Amino acid sequence: MTRASLLFLSLVALSGCSLFQRSMRPPHAPLEEAQKFVFPPLPFQEGRTTVLSGDVATAVQLAMDDFLPLDRKPPKDATPVELCLFRRDIYQVSVEQLPDGIYLVGVYARTELCDPNDTATDAGGLYAVDVRRGLIVAQQR
Repeated sequence: MTRASLLFLSLVALSGCSLFQRSMRPPHAPLEEAQKFVFPPLPFQEGRTTVLSGDVATAVQLAMDDFLPLDRKPPKDATPVELCLFRRDIYQVSVEQLPDGIYLVGVYARTELCDPNDTATDAGGLYAVDVRRGLIVAQQR
């Protein structure tokens, strides 16, 4: 077998491995629950709607997927506070667009929701995200 053939077969084998990776999709409610949900007749009315540009939504998604991936599970011996910190809904997000097309995304836990004494620490991060390249440029935790 020639060196070129061996290289080609190796590349084909490696690219085949990527076919077996599952993308992480959010869980969906059971069909019976979904069928009971009634969408409002006039959704997205002024005064009650938050509109995000695609760039901002993408920057937030990339930062949150890195900060708290959907498939990340708390340890089996996690405390109630630690379990709470694994919930995405307790985080607030700040976004600022920089002149060079980079978005700063700050992800911060509202720790008082997890701990009445608010003793939880180190629950947040700051990300520099290049949306056009789909790339986290830098992060601070």
